[in-house]
Amino acid sequence: MVSQYADVYGEWCELEVRLFEKLVSRESNVVEVGSHIGLHAIPLARMAAQGRVFCYEPQRILHQILCANGALNNCVNLYAANRAVGDATGTVEVADTDYATPWNYGAFSVDRGFDTEGEFRGVRRKEAIGICRLDDEPALAALGSLRLLKIDAEGFELQVLQGSRKLIEAHRPVLFVENNKQEKGDALIAAIRALGYECYWFCAERFRPENYNKVGWKLPGADVNMVCFAGERNENAYGLTKVNRFADLKAGNVPLVRG
Repeated sequence: MVSQYADVYGEWCELEVRLFEKLVSRESNVVEVGSHIGLHAIPLARMAAQGRVFCYEPQRILHQILCANGALNNCVNLYAANRAVGDATGTVEVADTDYATPWNYGAFSVDRGFDTEGEFRGVRRKEAIGICRLDDEPALAALGSLRLLKIDAEGFELQVLQGSRKLIEAHRPVLFVENNKQEKGDALIAAIRALGYECYWFCAERFRPENYNKVGWKLPGADVNMVCFAGERNENAYGLTKVNRFADLKAGNVPLVRG
């Protein structure tokens, strides 16, 4: 599904990239959990050309494509790890396949594999990969600053946050976190607020009329995220809707960001 959008429009969720351009400077350091093939990691690495972008992608084949895209784009400040991120350190067994079956591989989850949006009917295998806590990563512990922590972990966001508390407390980065699972939505909001953050909805259409390929017809779809600012910094200057509860999203009370 992600590849289809990228093929048609030459971009993926570009409105998110436009937001990152406002948040990230050339000297910024960034961590992205769930990098897929780098459709946001590459722009982030260009924005933060004098900083570093640390990417974590648990799917081995997608990680290899991420690395290839980083090399093709000369992103020497991109550090890509084929690991899952959570609240534990060790190894975890995850789903694997040959990627020959058309599917939304961007919806892969550490605990549910390829079945997050329905029953996957392709080749099924298992493989063991490393899982880490961001708080235990030596390269991250050595950072003097961290501007953005982007988390797209398909329902595993709470575990990622629990394993990143020291990192967040030390640097107070902007948090950009997917929140589209009703059963976990309010718990995720509460967990981020407990860290001293204010949360705002960033629900953006995937289609932009001024897309890179200038394609005029619209593929439907939107991505549901929160952009969260440390309370003491009060950075929200983007006119976004403050997060109260997940039910507001389900009730249609959150406006879409459109290009």
